[in-house]
Amino acid sequence: MPDRTAAFRDVSATADGVCGRGGAAGGARMGWIGRWATAAGLVTGLAVTAAWGAGRDVAQEGAQGSGQETAREIDRPSRVAALAARLTPAEKLALVQAVVGRAPDGETDIVTLPGVPRVGLPALRMAVPDGRDLPSPLALMAGWDTGLARRVGLAHARAARAAGHALVPLEGVGPVSAGLARDGEDPLLSGWMMGAVASGLLAGHVVPLFGGQDVAAGAAPGGGQVGRMSADRMLGLYLAVARARGAGILCRSPGVGEPGCGGLDFHAIRDGWRFGGLVAALTGGRGAGPAVPGQAGQDLAARAVLAEGIDLVGAPEGAANPYGGPLRRAVGAGAVQAARLDRMADHILLPLDQAGVIERPPPFIASGRGARTPRDPLLDEEVGEGAVLLQNENGVLPLGGTAAHPLVIVGAGNTHDAARALAAAIGQAGIGVRLAADSPDAAHLPKDVAQAERVVILSDGAGGAAGDDRLISAIAEAGGHVVVVLLSDDPDRPMPWLDLVDGVVQAWAWRGGGQDALAALLTGARDFAGRLPATFTGGQTPAQLTISCYKAFDRAHVAPLFPFGYGLSLRAQFSYGGLRVTRDGTRLVVSFDVANDGSGAGRDVPQIYLDLPAGVGDAPKRLIGWRSVQLAPGQQAHLSLGIDAHLLGQWNPGGLEWVVPAGDYAVSLGGHSANLVRQATIHLPELRVPAALGDGAEAAE
Repeated sequence: MPDRTAAFRDVSATADGVCGRGGAAGGARMGWIGRWATAAGLVTGLAVTAAWGAGRDVAQEGAQGSGQETAREIDRPSRVAALAARLTPAEKLALVQAVVGRAPDGETDIVTLPGVPRVGLPALRMAVPDGRDLPSPLALMAGWDTGLARRVGLAHARAARAAGHALVPLEGVGPVSAGLARDGEDPLLSGWMMGAVASGLLAGHVVPLFGGQDVAAGAAPGGGQVGRMSADRMLGLYLAVARARGAGILCRSPGVGEPGCGGLDFHAIRDGWRFGGLVAALTGGRGAGPAVPGQAGQDLAARAVLAEGIDLVGAPEGAANPYGGPLRRAVGAGAVQAARLDRMADHILLPLDQAGVIERPPPFIASGRGARTPRDPLLDEEVGEGAVLLQNENGVLPLGGTAAHPLVIVGAGNTHDAARALAAAIGQAGIGVRLAADSPDAAHLPKDVAQAERVVILSDGAGGAAGDDRLISAIAEAGGHVVVVLLSDDPDRPMPWLDLVDGVVQAWAWRGGGQDALAALLTGARDFAGRLPATFTGGQTPAQLTISCYKAFDRAHVAPLFPFGYGLSLRAQFSYGGLRVTRDGTRLVVSFDVANDGSGAGRDVPQIYLDLPAGVGDAPKRLIGWRSVQLAPGQQAHLSLGIDAHLLGQWNPGGLEWVVPAGDYAVSLGGHSANLVRQATIHLPELRVPAALGDGAEAAE
């Protein structure tokens, strides 16, 4: 067997200290870790398996090895360039193309890359599942906790490697919109949270790829725009990549050879950001049949993909890969310089090296072997931090119940498993609880439901107006106190029953667990701390599809159903003061006080927004930072954070820089985007900030 580490000896790892229809997400979903480590050894996550040898399994290593050595220790670009120089032209041509097949499950695309054993590069296999089966990133974003996000990424890395996976896709940010239900809406929140997940994945020797949403799927139903990336989407991707050095970008397109990166500005990311990582594209769509155009058509497709700047292309079995014969002919004729092929190889090898994948490949697991789905070890924490209390009228929460007057749990739609699990968890807390019949008939409510003093209804919205909504209204009109727990990821879901119920909790799609944390929140053993990562529109949105949803509502002077950043607490009550803003070079320094005036401890997420001068930017205000703080009753904290100019300015494509126009800027502080209670104004001169990664952009939280 060839020496896999021949080119990588003497290496030691160190610790690494859009507004529109989002689409309903009903039914049970596995946790992130379950989806990436389930079945067939390759079924979930963008999986890459070493096709020869198990290598050293680091699934047990935790955070001790990150694969992200500092630049002082290793000159990675030079090392990767030396490895690439050992490849023959034919080997480089093989490195930049992949074959896309279909897994036996019928829901997963299998992408195979041939390795180069002669220089120690293993063959790679990738599995790209149907994105609709993956959990939405919104549930994690709702915690507004980058520390938790990074730990989630590290836990995912352990599970992925145990299943033989070395790369995984990350939604939430990327070149193509996946819709509001999967992306969130604010570039800072999405970029920082998903960048933190990616950082954890890299620390666990797994390469994250931002994106992966099919262009065609991105256009509907989520309102995704396939044209040039919006400024918000570009900023979100920039912040994520800045947070996770070594991450790549993944694009998908419906047709062989069709550009699939959603208008990604390669000039900006290569020459402005100086991004040296992988940009991969999978073409042909899910389950697409062979498409073999003539040689002229193949060459045209190759030129189109090369023009986009894509490093690696995967095409369906039987189809002509644009980076196969066409690229070989172009290189042979001198139409494509050898240096271009060298750069493509460098871009592929660099993230694998940065994550430690080449010297630490995961164990190989045959595609026919099943694997037990592991439980997400952080799921309770994700639910505990990410569930959002939207409404609590008449003090309906925290819930209680006795044997004589039990709390009744109703599972509507496809939430029956979740209802049973929640009822058991509440019962274990010593509270009288009764599980009602599954999805009772709204026209003929069972007696125990109609006469209950307090009813909890779990709803995923699968039945729509003819199902869940009708049942919720019928139970509420029966006269009891009703709490609706929403188990869906749809920010656009209408709530026609909102004025009829006492409480509403947004708990996100059921992922097969987290009932203990949810029970603790509903019964008051734990206070709510989640904040909405997307505006809840109620199905009514302004016609501003190219900017963040809360910006669209601001511009239209319309109040949404529940605003971006919103979330209540049961007992904690927070107030703000002492807001002060100063400038330190190209950065703002914002400091303020936050106090808990309530009767119980709680976690707050004070948010900082920037009001731009008149005529500047696409909307009145934007999120530029936040802090998360836990406070006991009566406790006060003084907080400060730095705001980099990347978050203050506008992208200048001509100068490949961010420009902050001179003028008066208002900095506002509050609990959510529609409740900003303190404001300070600062005059800024014109500022010009280079876009090269590493020049700031990481001081938002």
